[in-house]
Amino acid sequence: IALVLSGIVDAISYMVVTPSLVFYVTSCGGTKEQYGLIMSSFSFSSFCFKPVLGAWSDARGFRVPFLTSLGISTLGGLVYLLASALPNGRPAIGAILAARLLGGCGAANSALGFAYVARGTPREEQTSVNSMLSMMRILGMAIGPGVNVLVSWINVDFGTWSLTPLNSVGLILILCNLAAIVAIVVFLEEPKFADEDGDEGEGGENDVESATKPMLSKQSSSFAASTLEVTRAFMSMDILVPLLSIFMFNANFQLIETGFAPAAYDALGWMPVQTSLALGSVSFIIALFMYVVMTLSKRGVADTRLLTGGLIVSTLAYTSLYFCWTQTASGWGFYLPIAVAASSFPFLGAPTRSLFTVAVDSKPVLKKSQGSMQAVLSMGASVAGFVAPGLIAAYCLRQPDEVDASKDKRELSPWSLIAPLLSLLTLVGVAFIVISNKRKAVIPKSEQETETSKEDKKALGETSALLSDCKPEVRRVSSASGREQRSSIVAALRSSACQCGMGLTQARDDAAI
Repeated sequence: IALVLSGIVDAISYMVVTPSLVFYVTSCGGTKEQYGLIMSSFSFSSFCFKPVLGAWSDARGFRVPFLTSLGISTLGGLVYLLASALPNGRPAIGAILAARLLGGCGAANSALGFAYVARGTPREEQTSVNSMLSMMRILGMAIGPGVNVLVSWINVDFGTWSLTPLNSVGLILILCNLAAIVAIVVFLEEPKFADEDGDEGEGGENDVESATKPMLSKQSSSFAASTLEVTRAFMSMDILVPLLSIFMFNANFQLIETGFAPAAYDALGWMPVQTSLALGSVSFIIALFMYVVMTLSKRGVADTRLLTGGLIVSTLAYTSLYFCWTQTASGWGFYLPIAVAASSFPFLGAPTRSLFTVAVDSKPVLKKSQGSMQAVLSMGASVAGFVAPGLIAAYCLRQPDEVDASKDKRELSPWSLIAPLLSLLTLVGVAFIVISNKRKAVIPKSEQETETSKEDKKALGETSALLSDCKPEVRRVSSASGREQRSSIVAALRSSACQCGMGLTQARDDAAI
């Protein structure tokens, strides 16, 4: 319940800030470049804080890291609210930047939610559970436009400072984060951990030591692993491809998140309310396909197949985004590519998380730090979040005068076609994993037989060497005595081979040399 409520609150906060941020920045004297920087700062701070929360959860559980991150995010909402009270220009823009940095620290707790699922949910149920949590976030996105409509009516004058539809977003952020804090305090329980004997212990406020002891022992074991083993495990394709997938998913989404509001304003004259309604409405499409993913996953459809379908749709959607977003397009021309892209989101997010979790569980040196590894995956999303907006604002999003002067009247430059190329690159990586897994399903048996034959030969060779050192002199007196002597040697050879190869001794009174 706590994770569901936290996800809904996080989505509402996102839907309230994103459509109006560009207008808030410009009203405080900011530029388009500063808007891109502020958009990036949120993900940058989230990127920096996620490994801290991940390692913290491995060592001390989930409640304290959750509450700390939400407290920081609440402070960010307060700074966002009061930024407009400062003089326009650097003071106000600097305050908005600081607010989004603090908010990003709070958003880093998304890694904690996925780590909680990875640690406390059976492997075969993780895709369904992750999809359900994502669906709850979509519910928050659907609620967001209604909150924006409510905010648009706010206009209270306090004399020297006014509460407007733009700065009142900070007040919404404060209220949402306070609600999430209450949910964590009341509902979140520490997951149960199995110790080495198979017993389970449950942590809580009154039993922190017993809850964290298994985690600490696991963490200590992981640190004992050599750097080479950890690096080799981390650089395997089944780890790197999900990282590329989560990066691609979020980088491509930034093309919509960063570019939609200014492009729709230039072509259609849409303001934050219309933009929020358009983005919020696709949440129903995402929710529908979330249900499809959950159903397919429960029926046993492989995560690689789900991810492959999502990547194909993503490639088509972001290609159409470039061709359909024109100054002469209708509202449907802007909306339909977003709707198609949104239909691919459920096939990209949860299956990627599940594939990554399975890959981590398959590697002993990484399995014991599941929280930290989930933070690394979320950091891949954050990298896209703080790198992509600035690049999109500078290279992919055309200025209104550039659109007017162009022949095609497109709101996006050809650089935006990098988005479908990233989807295709990820698709190649997934195909590589599928082919590798099929080969591994066939190779182990033959490899095992080869290794067994090598070990047998080695054992026989060592036994022969031992026998050669103590080989008795054999006098060929008669054929009968020679056969008897050779039989005793063969018996000794068999006994020693069994002793070396199997760890057992087959002693026979009549087989001594």
